[in-house]
Amino acid sequence: MLAAADPTAGGTGEEYQAGFEFAGEITAVGEGSGAGDGMPAAGTRVMGTAPGSFAQYVVADHRHVLPVPDELGHEEACALPTGPLTGHGALAASGFRAGQSVLITGATSGIGLIGRRIARALDAGRIIATTRHAAKSELLVDAGADTVVVTGEQDLTQAVLDATGGEGVDVALDHVGGRTFAECLPARPAPTAPW
Repeated sequence: MLAAADPTAGGTGEEYQAGFEFAGEITAVGEGSGAGDGMPAAGTRVMGTAPGSFAQYVVADHRHVLPVPDELGHEEACALPTGPLTGHGALAASGFRAGQSVLITGATSGIGLIGRRIARALDAGRIIATTRHAAKSELLVDAGADTVVVTGEQDLTQAVLDATGGEGVDVALDHVGGRTFAECLPARPAPTAPW
């Protein structure tokens, strides 16, 4: 994003406005936004996503705005929208269906814990969560993981196969990448000899 603004790198030279998540109060509603049809109206406390949202005022698409629950302050609310959108979007893109098993790597991170909640809310059949440290296992069990894999002590691929009766999982939400991503991929059968 910064490179797109840098004229020495072929960018526009326009000032870059940071931010993607916001929380605040709706000051005005545009025509055709759906206000009055269940959409938030002026004066409603909301959170959402929009480019350039580190600003006093933000123009946002009404489809990317949610009411802020009464028990949340703006500071908490502005940190929420991207995590749930990412977790839900990843499950939707994978073709996830209720009853399927889900592996969540880096499950003690904020995005990992959100992914676990979304998978559970969408009726995942089995949730396998990873952590690098055994001390965090109880947190994941308390958060609803069916199986916890401690990657600092266990082989991820083998632990997942053991937990699923050799089947593997239907969907993997990998928040770690690198070698962990490779360990999430399904194993391929050994090639058979042509004779």
